[in-house]
Amino acid sequence: MKQIRILALLLALALCLAGCGSAPASSGASSGSTSQAQGDAAIPQEALDDVVSYLTDGAYAADDVVATVGDTAVTAAQALYWTAYQQYYMTYYYYSNYGMTFQMSDQMEDGTTVGQSLLDFGVDTAVAYAVAAQRAQDNGVSLSEENAAALETLYSDNVTSYGEDRWQAYVDAGLINESDYTVEQRAEWIQTEGESFYQHSLMYYATTPQAYQDTFTNIYYFNTLRDNLFGEGGEYAPTEETMADYLPTYIEDNGICWARCILFSTMDCADDAAVAEVQAQAQAVYDELSALSGEALSAAFTERQSQYDTSGYTAGEVQYYTNTDSLVDGFYEGIQALEPGQVGMTEQTDYGYFILLREADQTDDISANAQESYIVTTYDSLISQWTEEYGVSDVAGLELDADAFYTKLSELQQTLSDADTLPTADTSSGDGTTSAGSTSSDGATSGADASSAGTGSQS
Repeated sequence: MKQIRILALLLALALCLAGCGSAPASSGASSGSTSQAQGDAAIPQEALDDVVSYLTDGAYAADDVVATVGDTAVTAAQALYWTAYQQYYMTYYYYSNYGMTFQMSDQMEDGTTVGQSLLDFGVDTAVAYAVAAQRAQDNGVSLSEENAAALETLYSDNVTSYGEDRWQAYVDAGLINESDYTVEQRAEWIQTEGESFYQHSLMYYATTPQAYQDTFTNIYYFNTLRDNLFGEGGEYAPTEETMADYLPTYIEDNGICWARCILFSTMDCADDAAVAEVQAQAQAVYDELSALSGEALSAAFTERQSQYDTSGYTAGEVQYYTNTDSLVDGFYEGIQALEPGQVGMTEQTDYGYFILLREADQTDDISANAQESYIVTTYDSLISQWTEEYGVSDVAGLELDADAFYTKLSELQQTLSDADTLPTADTSSGDGTTSAGSTSSDGATSGADASSAGTGSQS
């Protein structure tokens, strides 16, 4: 069985929906209402009525409460949104980065299946955001006027954005003649198409406009509380003293070390004799450097870098490495075996022989990353603590047949994609057939960006 690790999506992960709407049957002035009818006709009515009930075969309705955090309820539609989004993200991430595909029945490192883990992830993530939202309100933390206004217009802004994008796609494809429409007809077309695609895009992620609104509300509170706690003057602000205490832990946890190298490459060696010649040269330079220390070693190392190094690094420039870097075997291990100020030489690697000089820690290089890590890990610990305090640490996952759920979700996503695909101009009239010519519901998420959670705008 394949072992797959789910990548956690934590701070401010939100869906940035952007794309096109339903496909019309003709380019005339009435095409907006016609495309709505034809697009929805292919979609099961039960899915249009309640996508969660449809996908779970009636086990849950969209508004069914699966957890309560104080006054904040978590619904099935909120949990399944995170499940479906993470499933999309994983599929895209693993395929685009590793050419890897997986099945929902594949096994995770903890022995559960991918499908069940994603269902659990959805509930856990929705609860975590709800915990932060409730804690913010309990602490008297309010949303900014800007965020409150963005939430108030979230639905209408999405509808308008999708409708305008769809209108432009039709115009560009020659499916609409703008002169055939009055200002009022254009506005009506945009509203109709925008509402249709917005609903379809949310259905693609097993959720509803209300659940999406509630999810975004919790995200805004999550971010606002974080800024309140970790901003200047906040209870957990990353002060110089705080970061001085945290840095050793951050360096140790990530295996960070600083070093310089001189690569004697064997990649172009034609035979063993040529490799031996390179090795002898590297050994001679290493023997010379290992007899030095302090400033004399540093200066000589820089000089030999300029003379021999083929790694591409700038002579004299110190690099830092972590235990998650993709490095040739033997390189990182060689650095880790040294103390600051010591020089070493690797065995032959795939690139050749490296002479390594371990440098003292240079924490200015990592201060920004360390600060972000401090905020993420500390906030995560606080969320866990509050989750226990609110009594929702043992919330049961959704009781569903994972394979059946994902099969039905995949089928619905394909149906939505087909219904929303833009027809080509030469097939949009006459016999009524269409062919794919533009992005559809599934393409709407290609711009997923965590920063969108801080703006509330969808474009």
